[in-house]
Amino acid sequence: MLKIASSSKIPQTAMPGGQERLSTQQTTLSVSWIDGAVKALAVHKGAVEGAWESPDHVTDAAGFASVLRQAIAQTGYKGTNVSIALGHPRLGQQLLTVPPTTRTNLMRFIERQIQLIMYLGVPPDLQPALIRCIQRQVQSLKSFDGEAAWCFEYTAPVEETNGLLVHLFPRQILNTLAEECNKADLRLSAVVPITAVLQSQCQHLPIKQDEVAMLVGDTGRSSAVVVSRADGQLYLSRVLTGSWAENAENLIVDLQRTAVFVKEEYGVNVSSVWLFGPDAQKHVPEVQAETGIPTGESPVPWDAFYWPRALCLLVPAMMPNLVSREQLHAPGEKLWLKFAAAGGMVLVLLCLGTTAYLEWMLRAERAGLKALQNKIAQAEKQKAEAQRYNEELETKREIVKLVDEHRLPPVPGWFMGYLSEAVPQDLLLTSLRVYRESEQWHLKVAGVPQPSTNAPSITVFTNAVEQFKRRLATGPFHVAFVAGTKKDASSGKAGAPALPSWVTELGKVSPEKVQRELQFELEGVME
Repeated sequence: MLKIASSSKIPQTAMPGGQERLSTQQTTLSVSWIDGAVKALAVHKGAVEGAWESPDHVTDAAGFASVLRQAIAQTGYKGTNVSIALGHPRLGQQLLTVPPTTRTNLMRFIERQIQLIMYLGVPPDLQPALIRCIQRQVQSLKSFDGEAAWCFEYTAPVEETNGLLVHLFPRQILNTLAEECNKADLRLSAVVPITAVLQSQCQHLPIKQDEVAMLVGDTGRSSAVVVSRADGQLYLSRVLTGSWAENAENLIVDLQRTAVFVKEEYGVNVSSVWLFGPDAQKHVPEVQAETGIPTGESPVPWDAFYWPRALCLLVPAMMPNLVSREQLHAPGEKLWLKFAAAGGMVLVLLCLGTTAYLEWMLRAERAGLKALQNKIAQAEKQKAEAQRYNEELETKREIVKLVDEHRLPPVPGWFMGYLSEAVPQDLLLTSLRVYRESEQWHLKVAGVPQPSTNAPSITVFTNAVEQFKRRLATGPFHVAFVAGTKKDASSGKAGAPALPSWVTELGKVSPEKVQRELQFELEGVME
């Protein structure tokens, strides 16, 4: 039997449900579903916040949502991702060989079949044939009806070809698991075979880097077997039916056959066997005795929640995952499509709203334009009327200006006003004419003595006329009398004798005739 030395690389365990800190920053509900037994750890940023084990065996994926809801309630998980370590009777493994390729991330290569150049380095003329070859081989290896979901691990080269260990599982069951997770408002992010989880333990085995070891993990009703080197180079992994408690003899026979197969296929010898599980130490002597290979107990401590805990320690980009890249991206794509649809709907509504607003604005502009046109027509009409009024006003203004410029001064009116003061009270005016001729104002005035009961006095009349003439000559109008003014209306001659002679002659007639003949007539020019 092998003696196990202490090693600092052996991970420490914690009690289920405790605040254990893992060497990861994942937030996930890590579930192990192995032969119907379901166990769950709630991990938040690497800290285990709760653990739960289902009291019932779950044999069918349908109804898995209720189990997940119980796990969430018991562990207090608040995330959305779910990763499952799977041990199922329908999960199988097969070896494949592929043409020589560069060693890169072949898992991504298989999942992204369209990106063959990046991961295989195969000449372009061989790429389609290689893809079809791998797909045909994978589908032909399945031992069940229906389409197969698959993932792979890169194994050691087989002769001159590269080896792939392909894990096959019914896609219908995998889709049911994804749907059940959706029902529980969770997202299935990883379904990893338990052999891949167990292989991570090989780096903790106290063996040399190039030594080939066989690790046997007890799952309760079956046994997971991994043949690998300490540096992670995988040779074979498989799940054997039966366990140490049920049929140890048949299990040992299968381990012997596995060692022989590895020898024949890869040309290497299994240098040690390591048992992992509850009471594994009991079976170490028996296995070593039957197989003839040094056997020991794995230095990694076993506990009831080892499988979900070890699953959290795997690097997501490096582990074989039955959930395809398309399925992983489907929620994001659906969310993106929802956002795109919502964005498109918002854009359509925005366009409709913009169109309706522009139509409303256009109608308002048209109504405003029509009202403006009506106002313009009214303004044009008012403008025409105003122009007509302006023309009439201008014409009247011109007439007024013309009349005002050629209007004669109101001399006759002024003269009439002056006569009321200038005419002596002994005279009575019988005629008055004021007119303009040759740029001068002419005056003709005639009168008689003021009627009375007494006979008119010639002297008074003569003095009154002389006084009237003086007033007109010296007044504001400065009348210049025309010489030879006619004083006797009956003679009708301009050259009448002087006034005293005329008066002397007049005294020879009777008083009635004097009354009739006594009158004066003056003519002059106003200066």
